[in-house]
Amino acid sequence: MKHLALLLLILSLSSCSRYKQANDIIDKAEAIVSHHPDSALLLLQSIHEPEALTDSLRAKFWLVNGQAHYNCNRSTAEDSLLKYALDYYKEHNDIVRTTQAYKLFAQHLWWKGDRAGAANLLHEGMETARAAQDTACTLQLLHSIITQSTGDENFEDAVKYLKELLATDRNAPDTYITYNMLGIAYYYLQQKDSSLCYLQKAYEAVNQPDYDLNSWGLVSRNYADILSDFGEHRKAIDIQREVLRRYLAANDKFTSLSYSSLGRYYLNIHQMDSARYYMQMSKETYSPYIDQDLSLSNYYLIQNTLMQYISTNQFLIKDVTLFSNRMFEDYLNREKVIAEKNESKRVLEQRNLRLSIAKQQEQMLLIIVLLVVVLAAVLVAFYIQRRKKLLEEKEEELETLKHLWADVEKTNNENDQFFKKILLQQMGIIRMVATNPTPHNQEFLSQMKRITQEDIPTDDLLVWEDLYKVIDSIYDNFYTHVLTRFGNVLNERELQLCCLLKANFSTKEISVVTQQSVRTVYQRKTTIRQKLNMDEKEDIADFLSR
Repeated sequence: MKHLALLLLILSLSSCSRYKQANDIIDKAEAIVSHHPDSALLLLQSIHEPEALTDSLRAKFWLVNGQAHYNCNRSTAEDSLLKYALDYYKEHNDIVRTTQAYKLFAQHLWWKGDRAGAANLLHEGMETARAAQDTACTLQLLHSIITQSTGDENFEDAVKYLKELLATDRNAPDTYITYNMLGIAYYYLQQKDSSLCYLQKAYEAVNQPDYDLNSWGLVSRNYADILSDFGEHRKAIDIQREVLRRYLAANDKFTSLSYSSLGRYYLNIHQMDSARYYMQMSKETYSPYIDQDLSLSNYYLIQNTLMQYISTNQFLIKDVTLFSNRMFEDYLNREKVIAEKNESKRVLEQRNLRLSIAKQQEQMLLIIVLLVVVLAAVLVAFYIQRRKKLLEEKEEELETLKHLWADVEKTNNENDQFFKKILLQQMGIIRMVATNPTPHNQEFLSQMKRITQEDIPTDDLLVWEDLYKVIDSIYDNFYTHVLTRFGNVLNERELQLCCLLKANFSTKEISVVTQQSVRTVYQRKTTIRQKLNMDEKEDIADFLSR
């Protein structure tokens, strides 16, 4: 039992150690997921069986895993266990992680094509954050709702939640972004005054020394482009020229975009020479960055094709064809890369599966060996304990017999002495001592011979028929008297016990000579008293001798 408890303790400590290691890995991944999501994913992949973790660790694992996919701009369509994380943190009232789980699980639904479900989930999350009066979580979910509304071209909702964002966080350092997004949302709703109002606010907010060229340039370009679309071309040209001036001074990669926008503005007011000049400058400052953005590449292609048509009165498809072919080739190449990655992933997963199976087999074999060793140790310990107990019992019996021999030698009652001598000889004690001729045993044998001068064979067994005769002979027909009076009440064992009590045997001595436990002897004595209607403390031998 001790060994089994030790085994359970070892297994428990091993399990605790494994969970602590997994917790440390997840904590490290969570600490770096914002800036190094790829590294966070690698750390999480070192946990081979996240399903076997505790509830809290499993929830945190799937939450950090989903956040890493989100931060890597990867699809979260396969992160269905974000639902488990969401349910866990809702149940445990962790509003910060609950908010994060709402946002990520909504992304999962969006990638699965359930955009209505994603929107409903984000609204539910925002109500939960409001109920908890947590402004930071409310803002986080507001940003997610705005992003999804804009991506789904639901500009009415985008305007609604952008205004709520402004009301909730008026002093935010990036308020200009909210103004800019409101201006663009109103632009798509073709609400000129509202659009230009918020774009003007964004332009004024970002036109400060604290903001870098990228932030200022983005807002200024958007403002100028929308001014031009609403027919305010001169104001758009003035703003875009200032943008171009600053881009040229900084040798910025967006210089080509500024040239291209000016070309479009002049095209709208039919100043063709200026339009051709700026479009030519856009080509000369064309940046590889533009090829990496499909929308910008498309924009350039359309504008150049339009300029070509205006200049030549011909719509040539050469550039369109080249662009389409390039897009198709890029698509095929991406598909090949994806297929190769999937194949590599499949091979790696199979290899990891084989390693995992081999590791599990080794662990199982180790556990089996450990269990066999522990079982063998338990059996050996049980055998040793049992053996020790038997030896102790035999030693007690031997000690009792020694005392019995001593009593036989010392007693002044010749009848008791003679009966105990007869009984001991029938038990074969003399034979046992005689066949082990140690000095100590020889001394016991000499003592026993001095008890009586008669030679009694030592090979006889314990025969109660003979012992009953001895009892009758030395104790005035005690056995016959008891048998006559109580033979129909007492059984054979109880009669034997009465004879031994008459010969002044102690309970321990009776236990030894009858090979019964002390408890059994006491029980039999109680039974005899009950059968004979005796008092509990009354002496049985005295009662039967009356």
